[in-house]
Amino acid sequence: MSNQKPRIAIVHDFLFQYGGAEKVVEKWLAMYPEAEIYTSFFVPEKFASSTTITQAAKDGRIYTTWINNFFNYKFRGGKILTRFQKHFFWLYPLLMRMVTLRGFDLVLISSTDCAKQVTIKPDRSGVLPKIIHYCHSPTRYLNGLTTETEHQSLPLLMRIVIPFFILWLRPLDLNAVKRLNSWNCVWVANSKYIQGLISSVYQTDSVVIYPPTETETFGKIIRTLCVEDFYLCHGRISFHKRIDLAILACLQLGRKLKISGISALDKQMQDLQKLVDDAVAIDSTKEGLIEFLGRTTDDQAFELIAGARAFLFPGKEDFGISPIEMLAAGVPLIAYQAGGALEYVKDGVNGVFFENQTVEDLVEAILRFETLPKFDEQAIRGSSKAFGSQLFEMAIRKLIG
Repeated sequence: MSNQKPRIAIVHDFLFQYGGAEKVVEKWLAMYPEAEIYTSFFVPEKFASSTTITQAAKDGRIYTTWINNFFNYKFRGGKILTRFQKHFFWLYPLLMRMVTLRGFDLVLISSTDCAKQVTIKPDRSGVLPKIIHYCHSPTRYLNGLTTETEHQSLPLLMRIVIPFFILWLRPLDLNAVKRLNSWNCVWVANSKYIQGLISSVYQTDSVVIYPPTETETFGKIIRTLCVEDFYLCHGRISFHKRIDLAILACLQLGRKLKISGISALDKQMQDLQKLVDDAVAIDSTKEGLIEFLGRTTDDQAFELIAGARAFLFPGKEDFGISPIEMLAAGVPLIAYQAGGALEYVKDGVNGVFFENQTVEDLVEAILRFETLPKFDEQAIRGSSKAFGSQLFEMAIRKLIG
């Protein structure tokens, strides 16, 4: 890049929930404080705890499409409409296709869905910017990567119409990949697992750069001398994380489970609460085993992590930042043997695996975990060192050149 101050664009699908993908955007903003953000829509209230993204919004550096007007909490009914934002899945790729970037030196794309649709034009001398696409996953619902649980959670009407939308959305998705490749885009996968999917789904090569994790911050957590008798789920809640399995397994075993985090969709939380209510209605001794803590402060989360017996990780993740945070804090994992977990969970060293995504297998894994000798805390912490935030920054800067 030239000695002049570069103009940088960050493109993201939508800023609706504060999860792992958004932490990549947040890290890029920290690296390039004057970068401009382009996204389909932005709900500021969801990012109150992110000073970096909040500052970008205050500076007027977050640009959205027209649908943002309807999801604005200041707009009458906007908060209600955001509950139905998934119903507009078919519209976001079209909206992002209309976003045109010109005159940038660097374009950083963070996407699992529609951000890759952005149109990038060369400058007046005909030079295209450096383009890096950080792919968290190929578009899931277009490529058979959506779980049956997620599919069944959708309203019946959406389950009926989605196949018809896929008929034209998938070619649009593949065309976006073709366009990026024609612009000499550098593809980055967030894990070896996603690297394999990018190759098989998009026939495109990529390099692996693990997402930024604040391992130093979590490494400062001091584990309580007597670990408390509860298991922990922590982080953003969504269907694919399979918190339902953790709840049902702990209810069956009579183990305490604390769940820290919220879902972007009220129905998800209601469904999880119903699992507990139904179990308690049948057996009153289950009362108090499962505790929903909602959104926790950093201090509250650190206190939970310090005392947790183990972290339950029953979902199939593209990578998984929360599990790495737990490892940095010395907390062992009980994880589903699939996806990104294969790259950092070492059975018997920093946690245990369960093979099938069922309550029965998770119950068996918890019981096996409880019979094993105490894990070496330093070995657990050491297994997180390859995933630090500084390593992410160094790798991205090296890629940019």
